[in-house]
Amino acid sequence: MDQQKEAPRAFNREMYHDEPENVFYGTDDGAQDGSFAEFKQFEDHYNNVDPQRREDIHMISVVGGMYGLNMLPLWKPTRITIFDINPAAVSYFKIVRRNFINSDSADEFLQHLADGDYAVENEQEEFIRENIRLKSRDELPRSRGSSKRSFEQSWKIALDNFALTKQLLTDVPLEIRTEPMESASFSQYIKQQNNLWIYASNITQFHFFNLELDDPSNVVILQIIHPEKPQLLDLAPMGGKPVKLNVEIPLSAQYLNEAATVGA
Repeated sequence: MDQQKEAPRAFNREMYHDEPENVFYGTDDGAQDGSFAEFKQFEDHYNNVDPQRREDIHMISVVGGMYGLNMLPLWKPTRITIFDINPAAVSYFKIVRRNFINSDSADEFLQHLADGDYAVENEQEEFIRENIRLKSRDELPRSRGSSKRSFEQSWKIALDNFALTKQLLTDVPLEIRTEPMESASFSQYIKQQNNLWIYASNITQFHFFNLELDDPSNVVILQIIHPEKPQLLDLAPMGGKPVKLNVEIPLSAQYLNEAATVGA
């Protein structure tokens, strides 16, 4: 595989590294009409894997617009890692999680976001809180943040399964990492794990890279690059040997030091 090629939008990938005004309030991942038509593919895959593979899922998700919230009630992980290169995006996730946990219903959760009636821990969170409030009222200027679909449309699956999503956000061990997926630290973090189900959103729009896995016997990676055309790569058939995962468009993987490649 030609590893010299660049991602389609590699020219502006650094705009998200530490820019508070480049947080995505809502997501445009998946079907653009908000129907979640793409979600059936994810459900079918989950329901058809060996049941033992579903018993101990470590879900890893980029923050982005938090489409990954919708994967929680489907994948039902026993461990969660959330990451993003942008510290403001991490603050955004923390605020959403706290309000989810502290609400008794989806309507109450959305009302808290709209009212901004909750405590924040620092100036960055104060900036994010006001952006969330403005977004909820369709008043967010582009100078403060990127406004995508409404929260109701962005997190429909999570909100429709509010009690389960809340329970998972409350009880499941959570690790938050402020780092890019292509970093050496992230690579080392996942290398020896073999129960990873990863939601990568559209990271490969901005950067192509490789990750190594010692044994991908229960590793799944999902990205949504084009509307309604998700790419889900299940590496279980390659289990038992070290694998190089090519995080590109499309996703693919190959055994280390071997030429054969498996693609999404």
